[in-house]
Amino acid sequence: MTRLEALEAIVAAYPREPIVVTLGATARELAAVARSDNHLYVLDSMGLPTAIGLGLSLGLDDSPFEKCLVIEGDGSLLMGFSTLATIGLLKPAKLLLLVLDNGIYAATGGQKTASAAIDVSAVARGCGIDAADVDDAQSLARELDRCRTAPGPILLRVRIGPENAKVPYLLEDPVILGETFRRYLAAQRR
Repeated sequence: MTRLEALEAIVAAYPREPIVVTLGATARELAAVARSDNHLYVLDSMGLPTAIGLGLSLGLDDSPFEKCLVIEGDGSLLMGFSTLATIGLLKPAKLLLLVLDNGIYAATGGQKTASAAIDVSAVARGCGIDAADVDDAQSLARELDRCRTAPGPILLRVRIGPENAKVPYLLEDPVILGETFRRYLAAQRR
């Protein structure tokens, strides 16, 4: 499965839920195929999307949203790996963390990550997080459907290929991206 295919499945399953999106190719590809005000594109902040999603999911605990999603890469997750322990401690019921694992740092030139040596789902379960591995589009669709009603926190490790789609760069002001997302959340809570 490609990153683009995984992203399309995720946004089709959760079209209105808040989604924190990691940097690089993931943000560019998602913006190119499914740009939406409910997406917070976290540009140039490797290692932080999971922590941002944790705080956001806690803040949205009493909101009408079913889930608060984080779309993360394996390299970025590994950079902020300690956040998994905090997620396990705080148990945000609406958090759904999707780790798109291609085994490389796509944003910095394709260097290998350590994800092949780590059972990310086992680590998540060790932290008290519901976790599963997904290897194909059918399994992803099934898990996304299960996650809709399952209590969080949940981590899905989604294995994808290393290819990047040819899409334009996302060169927008992060302040504007954040304000657009904030306005979306405020409008939904009324």
